[in-house]
Amino acid sequence: MRGKSDCVGAVDFGSREVRVIIARKELGGGLQIIGHGTAPGHGCVSQGVVQDLNAAQLALKSALGEAEKEARVKIRSLFCGINGRNVETFVREGQVRLESESVERAHMDEALDIASRDVLEAGKRVLSSISAQEWYVDGLRVIDPNGIRGHVLKTRVHFARIPAVIEDNIAQCIEAQRCELEDVIFLPLAASLGCLTPEDTELGVALLDLGRTTTGLAVYRDRSIIGTHCFEWGGYHLTRDVSAGLHVSFEEADELIMEYGVSDEFINEEEEDAAIAVPFTRRRSVNAANIKLKTTVHGAAPIVPREQLDMVIYERAKELLTKVRQNLHSRGHMKHLIRGLVLTGGSANIKNYVKLAEAVFQVPCRVGIPGSVESIPHALKAPEFSAAIGIARHGFDFRGAQGKGHLSASGPVASGARRLSKAFRKYFF
Repeated sequence: MRGKSDCVGAVDFGSREVRVIIARKELGGGLQIIGHGTAPGHGCVSQGVVQDLNAAQLALKSALGEAEKEARVKIRSLFCGINGRNVETFVREGQVRLESESVERAHMDEALDIASRDVLEAGKRVLSSISAQEWYVDGLRVIDPNGIRGHVLKTRVHFARIPAVIEDNIAQCIEAQRCELEDVIFLPLAASLGCLTPEDTELGVALLDLGRTTTGLAVYRDRSIIGTHCFEWGGYHLTRDVSAGLHVSFEEADELIMEYGVSDEFINEEEEDAAIAVPFTRRRSVNAANIKLKTTVHGAAPIVPREQLDMVIYERAKELLTKVRQNLHSRGHMKHLIRGLVLTGGSANIKNYVKLAEAVFQVPCRVGIPGSVESIPHALKAPEFSAAIGIARHGFDFRGAQGKGHLSASGPVASGARRLSKAFRKYFF
């Protein structure tokens, strides 16, 4: 049996699936996945919010048990990714003068405190992570400022502010398994850690984490995170439209979306119109095939033209991607996408979604799958596991910073402060 310091447990509460992985860090620094488990979510978590506490606990119990059995280790704490409704994100700076002309831990805490002052809000939880913090001494970027000589220390930090109830109920699910919630990370950052390369973040890239009920966006340039956003929609919007348009069950709608994907004919016409800079108005497909449906409601046609399905999927998928492009344009981020757009998450598996993204964004696009892992089961080499593997990476970074004394319970994002607050509420309220 391996000890806590050797292994990290990570959980990704998706609305379709709850995913747990157990990872171990090799002596050379590589990551090895030694156990994984999944369980159907059945919507027990939607847009990051626990909808059915008992169902969420049962799903986590199943996925965690499967992962522990494979890894032959008992996990006592879990790291978790969080995304959801009403999430606000910020990039803030904090600066302090160094009276001793050498950076000490107290200076780093003070800089973080200054950066977070206008982010704190009653009823909200503020999240950050080691990977989303940058340090500068006299204007020069350093990885670890502790002990470095200089006159001014500055930090640049990414914060995500979420309703406290989101984390509290996730913690309750984890504690029901006799585990501790060790730390949390904003899910788009976790997905980035799971599938982006150093070259991506250096040259400039946008990551789009396409979940079932939420979509996360993270933009990087010069190894810095320059913007994030959480859209309160996901692949389920496609499911709803297909279900409504063809009068079939949600389950069959999902099957149709994954089987047929986005129409090549519509994408080709989109690309042609983009090339000559005119609005796309044609809506005629050369595909005259019919589709036989299995679960139509009484009175609905059991056979529909393939073009009808193509139209519904294409229009909604294009609309969602256009909203992302508008967000990037409004914030001036499109110019940074030298490495283009990386699509990850479960909905990235939809056929031709990447091809449609290239037509909409006019930049290179690819599917983001977990990378830079020494040993990974074949089943995990899929975009839906990018976030879970990124959460595990965050877990090792978190413990490494703890071991170096770089995390303080007095800091605005420290897990120690969260545990102290929880204990205070337990015994005095």
